[in-house]
Amino acid sequence: MKRVLVTAISVLAAIACSTLQVSYDYDRSADFSKFKTWSLKDDGSIRNPLILRRFENAVNDEMTKRGITRNNDNPDIWVAAHTRMSSETRIQTFDSGWGYGWGWRGGYAGGGTSTSTVQQIPVGTLIVDIVDSNRKELVWRGTATDTLSPTSSPEEKDKKLSEAISKMFANFPPPSAR
Repeated sequence: MKRVLVTAISVLAAIACSTLQVSYDYDRSADFSKFKTWSLKDDGSIRNPLILRRFENAVNDEMTKRGITRNNDNPDIWVAAHTRMSSETRIQTFDSGWGYGWGWRGGYAGGGTSTSTVQQIPVGTLIVDIVDSNRKELVWRGTATDTLSPTSSPEEKDKKLSEAISKMFANFPPPSAR
């Protein structure tokens, strides 16, 4: 029982630490059932060829799961990726003692110090646009935002990107179009 509890707490802690956030939007008038083929539309915003290849593989996996095959000659939809980088400021404060306040017998005061650290955390946003190639109009957009770790291994980067694409594409085609 203790082992199960420890495992459950570990899983919940890992989920709680995840900073991955996804969202999506779509054109309600689009007929998603007619999309059978796709192709990548590279706008050059992903400059790292390794990341572009990871993205392409992850999208191919998700499209294949949905029965949409790759066709670079005459696709029904284009998939385009855009990236944005920003940073969040994280302030952490550690108190090492008692502070001021009210006690049982009135006021009390204690000594102590507070130490604060300020950190800039890199944040990446991946935007995936799906465009109807015949109408040349955006029909679906997904976004995934997560904190980045420059020291991640290639395997960790692959896993995080695949997770983001998988979570994002859980909403493609949109639930009302299925």
